Amino acid sequence: MKHHLLFLAGTAAATTLKIDPIVQVPFTSASYSGVYLPTFKQDAFLGINFAPEPRRFTPATLATPSGHTDAKKYGNSCPAYGGDTDYIKGISEMKEDCLNLNIVRPSGIHGNLPVMVWIYGGGWQMGSNADPRYNLSYIVEQSVLSGKPVIGVSINYRLAGFGFLYSQEVANSGNTNLGLRDQRTALQWIQKYIRSFGGDPRKVTIWGESAGGYSVGNHLLAYGGKDEGLFRSAILQSGTAVGPPVNDSRWYQPLYNKVTAAVGCSEAFDTLECLRGIPYDAMYKALNVGPEWFATVDGDMIRSWPTTAEHAGKMVKVPLLLGSNTDEGTSFGSKGINTDEQAVAALISSKRWLMTKSQAAHLWSLYSTNPALGCPYGTGNATFSENGLQYKRYSSVSGDLSMDAPRRLLAETASGLGSPVFSYRFDANLPNNTKAIGVGHFQDVPFVFSNPVQTFAPLGNDTARLALAHKMARFWTAFAHDGNPGAEWPAYTKEKPQNMVLRTDKSYVEADTYRVTAMKYINSMLR
Repeated sequence: MKHHLLFLAGTAAATTLKIDPIVQVPFTSASYSGVYLPTFKQDAFLGINFAPEPRRFTPATLATPSGHTDAKKYGNSCPAYGGDTDYIKGISEMKEDCLNLNIVRPSGIHGNLPVMVWIYGGGWQMGSNADPRYNLSYIVEQSVLSGKPVIGVSINYRLAGFGFLYSQEVANSGNTNLGLRDQRTALQWIQKYIRSFGGDPRKVTIWGESAGGYSVGNHLLAYGGKDEGLFRSAILQSGTAVGPPVNDSRWYQPLYNKVTAAVGCSEAFDTLECLRGIPYDAMYKALNVGPEWFATVDGDMIRSWPTTAEHAGKMVKVPLLLGSNTDEGTSFGSKGINTDEQAVAALISSKRWLMTKSQAAHLWSLYSTNPALGCPYGTGNATFSENGLQYKRYSSVSGDLSMDAPRRLLAETASGLGSPVFSYRFDANLPNNTKAIGVGHFQDVPFVFSNPVQTFAPLGNDTARLALAHKMARFWTAFAHDGNPGAEWPAYTKEKPQNMVLRTDKSYVEADTYRVTAMKYINSMLR
């Protein structure tokens, strides 16, 4: 039995003991049978459709539960591109009928539990709620052990071109940002039906990392910051609404034209409708144009540049827990940067942010040439010159552009609007991994999930690593439970901006004032 198929680990015992849970949805004929997980004393309900199979390139509609559903195995995953698809092989199939969610609850603890809704990352191009790295059982277990039990939910949403296709034709039809709208539909389903599983719809926390964190940021700003009661708090790991490319049709139209040409739809009267009729395999191949499809400012769900919305205070005002990793720039920077000219050229050509040559040159001038001050931080005068003579300096810039400056902007803005804010910097290195430099992107995820059964960042039997993982899981679940991670973690305010620094030796609180001039400039120009 594969160790990463946690839910299957509970299935055999549950079948033998015949104690699989059954949920009845009140005032309907609908019911769900799940799996009891004896190792964790939990109930898991898997692959529940929150929407019927959507018409391609069209918003999803909310599913209405009916009849009996066997919810004992993962549902389909959404079509995706990239290395994360390897994690679901043998677990889940990629199909367009993929809008489902998983629910993990403590068994025997019923009624009005807070709900944590996980939105995975993957650059909007890949990811799945069947990915074993996002196993909810360990973090739910920690919530129970700490006396603050929660229910965990993980959702799927359409990815890449299937979820974020954009062009003038798409904009005119109103079928924009479908992946984000899928997430919204899942949240609406949770509002209507999570009470049947023991959850309290008034106590929902949306929670994501990377593209999932950016998605959470988009929901904070969606529809002009309108509070539709879909969540009461939010967790954003290595991502806010600001930072990813929210390009317009000038960027996407050539890509769209390339797709229509590839499948013979270029001369159709309605090219978008033509694309809907293309067989899946051909459509999947045509949309594989690289990591190019992202959320867009559509004037509807996303009504303005994110920084514009934040500066105007047009956001849902709820408690926030947010942060990033110390050396994010090692994951988003470029290698082979040796000169100032190369650095400026790389900055203005990147699809991750938009800036002019003069802006790029000024930003570059704000970062020190001293390698001891570069990223990965804390590595002294080491230059990692095999990655380029300006590797550490460029990594500093790219990390602040992608993650740290937008994180500070959101923390400052939200706290200034009166929302409780708790900010962190994750600073635990990967062990025994010579390929990884510094504390890069995603390295916090195994700790938050408190999952020892994965290989990305092994927790193993390392007492210090397990202790930090359990501590972080309890911080996160306490925040979902109470709107506060605990007395040990001080709130972030304009008068006293501070981060909790999460480490395996000893966590501590720091002032969030590093690289202040550069980040202030970044936040003045990022859109």
